[in-house]
Amino acid sequence: MSIKAVKRILCLLLVIAAAFGAFGVTVYADEESEKADYYLSYKKYVAAENPDGSKTVTYNDITDQISNLLEEGLRRYESGAEREGDDGYYKPFTNSYGFWYETSGYEKTVMGYISGARVNEVELQFSNMKKAVNNGASPDEVRAEVDKLVEMLREDANTLDKLFGYPISSEDSEDGSEETQSGGSGLAWATFGAVFGIILREGLEAILIVGAMVAYLIKTENKKGTIYVYVGAVAALAASVVLAIILYNITSGTSNSIPQEITEGVTALLAVAVLIYVSNWMISKAEADSWTNYISSQVSSSADSGKLIALGAASFLAVFREGAEVILFCQQYFSRAGSMEHGFPAVFAGIILGLAAVMVIFVMIRVFGVKIPLGPFFMATSILMAVMSIAFLGSGMWELFLDGGLAEKIGGFVQSMAGTIPALSFMSGNDVLAFFGLYPTWITLGPQIILTIITIITFVLTIRKKPGENEKKKAAKKAGK
Repeated sequence: MSIKAVKRILCLLLVIAAAFGAFGVTVYADEESEKADYYLSYKKYVAAENPDGSKTVTYNDITDQISNLLEEGLRRYESGAEREGDDGYYKPFTNSYGFWYETSGYEKTVMGYISGARVNEVELQFSNMKKAVNNGASPDEVRAEVDKLVEMLREDANTLDKLFGYPISSEDSEDGSEETQSGGSGLAWATFGAVFGIILREGLEAILIVGAMVAYLIKTENKKGTIYVYVGAVAALAASVVLAIILYNITSGTSNSIPQEITEGVTALLAVAVLIYVSNWMISKAEADSWTNYISSQVSSSADSGKLIALGAASFLAVFREGAEVILFCQQYFSRAGSMEHGFPAVFAGIILGLAAVMVIFVMIRVFGVKIPLGPFFMATSILMAVMSIAFLGSGMWELFLDGGLAEKIGGFVQSMAGTIPALSFMSGNDVLAFFGLYPTWITLGPQIILTIITIITFVLTIRKKPGENEKKKAAKKAGK
């Protein structure tokens, strides 16, 4: 069996394991267009224009090519061409994201050197553009969306090219003058900040969950149960390495990063289910009497083991959700490190200090969490799990429907839900909101609002139910005496 066949089998298994997300995976064609002024994929562009790797491909070059591709899509759209097929108008619009913005490394570079929220903002504009095309908007309306997208890409390209010391032409620069700036030590510091920020940002979500669960088990005198949480986290790290290798081979072979988005989205939704379960269990033990009775009656039962396994699963999913992406990010920065001054020390320092910062946060949660009184601790931990489940739901829906292409594959009403809500456009590009999975689209906010309502109702019913139960237990104890 050839290596190519093995890659295809691994890709198929990954998509099948993704279950829900597999419905939205599209096997996009990767043929090079006959026209010389645009390319349907970054891979074809590099093969034709830079086969020996001697040319420096700047981010303004990439923006130029994306712009050319979008112009071709507009030309076809205005001429009344068919939607599908190699000569259809839709392929240039959809390939501009999946086969250019992501696979050229543009997305990851912006996320590291500018911000993750900026990536979300640009991705949302890609979605708005494709939504306009699918809704049959006028050519002028589609052009307005295209022009807005290219303007955003150009702004980011100028920022990145200036940082990396690439020349910026007078046509691309804001003031009309040519610019050139050496990356030097400033680029090394920027690389350190990018790697450190990625490790901290992606690790924070996981460590909040893992640290809270460990503190929970220690506080409830079930220290042995922490092994489930630790094993889940370590297993997730190992699985992330394996998945990163698989995804790297898949995406480098097909010029398509959609399998990574599908995997992250499905993992996030699985994490939502587990975190909701864990949150409800914790809130049910929010009073000392409830936990004491639980420990005395079930500490050695199979039911208790089931709860501990659930904690281990939550730990695994929290770490695994972003693990592979972090590894792929670091791989990208290592590949750049050799071409910059102090590149490798900057990357290693970012990784080491980023992990150290994550561990400090873990220790703080573990130490200070144990000192909080039992009732408030259970309540706070339960609320944290609920908030993180809502955040994971938003980011999971984003990764599946926008990044994974599920919205455009379904089309119609679903795709209209994936566009910007005009009244909430201020939310776009906000790092804090992005951390909590809050985006100005109904495809993400709708499910989050529903889950929030269900969570609040569950909490209220659980809290109101407890006083009556405690009175009955106290009365039963007195009667027994």
